[in-house]
Amino acid sequence: MSEKTMKCLPCLPVFALLLAPFCAATATAQADSVAIAAPSAVAFDNARYNSILSRLQSMGHGYYTAAEWKSIDDEVDSLVSDARASKDGDAIIKTAIVKAMVLADMRRLYPPALKELREARRIVSKMKNADASRLYVKEADVLAQSGDATAVEALIAEYKASPSYHPEQYPWSGGNGPSDPLLIARPKAEEATSLPLTMMEQSLRAARSAPGLVFPDEPLTDIYGRTFRISDYRGNLLLVDFFVRGWWKWEQNLPALRNLHDRYAGDGFAIVSICLQPDAPGLAQLGLPWIVCPAQPQLTRPLGIFGESTTFLLDANGTVIARNLYGSDLTFAVRNALGR
Repeated sequence: MSEKTMKCLPCLPVFALLLAPFCAATATAQADSVAIAAPSAVAFDNARYNSILSRLQSMGHGYYTAAEWKSIDDEVDSLVSDARASKDGDAIIKTAIVKAMVLADMRRLYPPALKELREARRIVSKMKNADASRLYVKEADVLAQSGDATAVEALIAEYKASPSYHPEQYPWSGGNGPSDPLLIARPKAEEATSLPLTMMEQSLRAARSAPGLVFPDEPLTDIYGRTFRISDYRGNLLLVDFFVRGWWKWEQNLPALRNLHDRYAGDGFAIVSICLQPDAPGLAQLGLPWIVCPAQPQLTRPLGIFGESTTFLLDANGTVIARNLYGSDLTFAVRNALGR
């Protein structure tokens, strides 16, 4: 790797927050995996893990040199090594996920991230009662980022046949904003399911709208009752902005959106903002100079979007160029796509 400056992309995906409901259910299994550790195993340093995780969470958007990346890699690799030496199943799982986050979420290095997750699965598969569900969920997320829907489908089948899969019916609620977290993402399930499986199915939907794929062309309705389609913008660079009012990321990015619209609307750039909150009041009062739509579940559900702000940048043919771009990253992508 050269010493030139490299870009860091957003750090933590939503799945890390959504795993909490089923992580508690595996506590007994994790305790069992610790109980069978070899006498020579050393206790895993959770304080160090939390410190590194906090550092990664704080990185967000930024630019880091090759030397800085090496420092991060060395620290995380050491953490992964310590987890395996401890023979603590939970530590092995969560450090593999952190390593995959650094590789895939921050640097778009998908093959090594997948290799890390699969190796961790191989290790914990030999541990009594170890639950690898989180590894399957993260692997599905990485595959979705790379746009490999076929591989996600195969992984779902593999997970359902694994000892880690335990079907259970879950209720569905929430997902309407930052104060209303998504608890489940599979309404009206017709068969027994599980939260990890639901999240993998959400990744499958996301894989179908990854960079390089054509964005869905569902009919949409704006806040004034006018109907249109994404295909109406063919020939233009289009940002589809799914937002939640009051969400800090969207509010913080709004000046950048206004600036991009003011500078490039005459050069073939357009924005369509779609609110994720059902029956959200006051959308017209936002005064946005582009099309704004109320909730459009016929589009958000197939895309696997449930309550979290996100963006899709589409080229002149409606193909996804990039997703989840904000601030300077978005500005750079728009200027680059327009040749400015």
